[in-house]
Amino acid sequence: MTGNTVVFVTDRRQEHLAEYLPGKVRPLDWRRGFEKKEALKILENSSQLIFPIPVTKIEGCHELNKLLKEELTKEKAADWKVYGGVFSPEWKQRLEDAGVEYWDLMEDATVVHRNAYITAEAVVAEILKYSAYSIRGQKMIVCGYGKCGREIANLLSTMGAKITVLARSVEARRLARTEGHEAVDFAYGPDEAYGARTIINTVPALVIREPVIREMHPDAVIIDIASRPGGTDVMAAEAYGIKVVAALGLPGIYTTKSSAKVLADAILEHTKSGQGRKEEKSWIFQIAI
Repeated sequence: MTGNTVVFVTDRRQEHLAEYLPGKVRPLDWRRGFEKKEALKILENSSQLIFPIPVTKIEGCHELNKLLKEELTKEKAADWKVYGGVFSPEWKQRLEDAGVEYWDLMEDATVVHRNAYITAEAVVAEILKYSAYSIRGQKMIVCGYGKCGREIANLLSTMGAKITVLARSVEARRLARTEGHEAVDFAYGPDEAYGARTIINTVPALVIREPVIREMHPDAVIIDIASRPGGTDVMAAEAYGIKVVAALGLPGIYTTKSSAKVLADAILEHTKSGQGRKEEKSWIFQIAI
């Protein structure tokens, strides 16, 4: 195998990724079709594969997914280095069985931290898009106070919002209070929902239930950024006429070049390839799927 790289493109963040990696870029489009023979040649002559975030997006392209599964059964696959984000247990097992080294970029502390702030900025854009109210002076609820929840709460607070954090953890609530927010357990959610026009959920579990939803004003909005199936009782929201926005993959929608550079920096750091664009003979095959 050579030092070529394959980037599987499913959003604009992946599309810009090649701009920050060394090598000459060759854009390709799986959707327009190219022969399996050509795809095999590209894979055989590449040492790095960069999967989407989450990695399971690759399964939306059935032919490619099948081809990769087939190639992973071959001995040469062990020479690949695979990057991606949020590998499913099935993909982890598949790569481990093939002896392939893989790195989950979303478990890299620097990526997670920088990605959280980018996500917070994108949440502001979603609020301005879907809410009828100004952020300044508005009471907002942030569910969860992990990396994303914390960045979202702090950014909205600097913009003048009045933030209440709902969190299970005593430590998370204590931290939220030290950073200037109100903070309570989810048991107090219905009380806090009264008067709030925006709820942002970051918790990948059902935490915004009917008792909370029924207390919300009819023109309130729930911005749910948690991974599927999210943390909102969608049927209850529909029954009460509350708008729910499933805001997934925000770094792949907003500030896409900054988001791409976050990933590229992590990959370059891992491979010790250095920074910036180099004139090398290697290719980056950018395959839109």
